[in-house]
Amino acid sequence: MGMFKSSKKVAGRVVDVRVDKWVSLDYLSETADNFKVILLDSVIPKKGTYSETFEEAMQRLELTEADLVQREKEFTQLFYFFLGLSVAIILYALYLSFTSSMITTIIAFCLSIYTLAQAFRFHFWLFQLKNRKLGCTIKEWMNAEITKKPEPQSQLAVTPTSDEIAKPKRKKASE
Repeated sequence: MGMFKSSKKVAGRVVDVRVDKWVSLDYLSETADNFKVILLDSVIPKKGTYSETFEEAMQRLELTEADLVQREKEFTQLFYFFLGLSVAIILYALYLSFTSSMITTIIAFCLSIYTLAQAFRFHFWLFQLKNRKLGCTIKEWMNAEITKKPEPQSQLAVTPTSDEIAKPKRKKASE
């Protein structure tokens, strides 16, 4: 029995039998923790440090109505560009799925997801710009809950005609 113990000590010196050191459990757990932090940072939105209204943001950024019209036009063009690009990539991915390898098909579908995300981004910004509200939620965007405030009616619709001014209003007999 004594001989077996001494051979175990010799083998332990020649070959490291600590499995946790072989697979580097410390490094793997540290990497998993870092991955968790990065994932949570990318998924959970950060709270704003301060809130401001659309008008305050316009003043802070020194934007005019003409600038807003230009930005609305740009966002519309970019939305349609990325939407069209994603449709083209999806059609190409479908073509690749029947004629090529699966890896290229998966890459094409991933690119289409990216372009759809860009289309969503510009459409969401366009939604906020049209509604003149910062910090809209996805639920508001999906339901299109916010609408533009109604513009004041023109003066012609409110102004009475000369006949209405000349004729006195009659009181009803019941009054």
